[in-house]
Amino acid sequence: MKVLQISDCHVSADPGEDYRGQNAERNLVSLLGAGRAWGPDLVLLTGDVSEDASAASYARVAIRLGTLGAPILALPGNHDEPEVMKDHFPLGPWAGPGVFEMDQWLAVGLDSTRPGKISGSFSQQDMERFDASMRGSEAEHILVALHHQPVPVNAPWIDRYALENPDRFLNFVDRETRVRCVAWGHVHHAFCADRNGVSFLGAPSSVANSLPGTQKFTLDLAGPSCRWLELGDDGTVTTGLLRRV
Repeated sequence: MKVLQISDCHVSADPGEDYRGQNAERNLVSLLGAGRAWGPDLVLLTGDVSEDASAASYARVAIRLGTLGAPILALPGNHDEPEVMKDHFPLGPWAGPGVFEMDQWLAVGLDSTRPGKISGSFSQQDMERFDASMRGSEAEHILVALHHQPVPVNAPWIDRYALENPDRFLNFVDRETRVRCVAWGHVHHAFCADRNGVSFLGAPSSVANSLPGTQKFTLDLAGPSCRWLELGDDGTVTTGLLRRV
C-alpha cells in the first residue's frame, strides 16, 4: 500500500493569507504534482489542515487533495475544529478511530486533540476504542496515525506541546504486535526513529518547516514537503520525502 502523508497545511479562509511568511495554499499546491505522479493508494492528512478552522479552508483543501485520486484519512490538529472539518473529510476519527484497510494493512487514525490546548492527550476511553479498532481487524500489519508526537523529536519549541501522558498510548502500541508504524504531524520537520522494531515517523509541513534542534521555530529554507510510505505485504515500511517540483 502506498500512503502519502500530508500535514500541517495551515490554510486559511483567505487564499492569500500567509503562515510564517509562506503562502499556505500555494505551497500545498506545489507538492501535489509530485504526489499525483507517485500515485498514492491513501492520503493520510495528519492535522492542522486549517489555520483558522474555517469551512472555506477545509473545502478548498479537500478539493485540492481530491486531485490525488485516493481516499483521504483526515485527522484533526490543535488548530482544527473537528465539527467543521468532518463535513469536508468524512473518513476520520469523528466517532471513534478512523480506519482504512487495503491488502494486508490497517490504517488507524486517532484524534489526539483537546479543545483549547496546543498539546494532545488520550483518555482511557480513547485507548479502549483504539484497541477495539485493532482487534476488530484481521489485517496482518497496522499503521497508527495521530497529530501529536508521542516521543521527543529534538525540537524544544514543539516538544513542549507533545502528547501528554504518552505511556498510555505507547502501552497499547507495544502490546499490539501487528503495529509496524506510528506516524504523526505537528512538529514541522521530518523525523524518523525505530522503537522496539516499530517505525516512528514525524511528517514535515506542506507550508513551512523548522530546522530540528532549535529552541524556537527557525524556517528551513529547503521549503515544504510531505512524506511517502510504501507498506509492504510482509510488514516492511519504506519511506522518504516528496518536495515541490
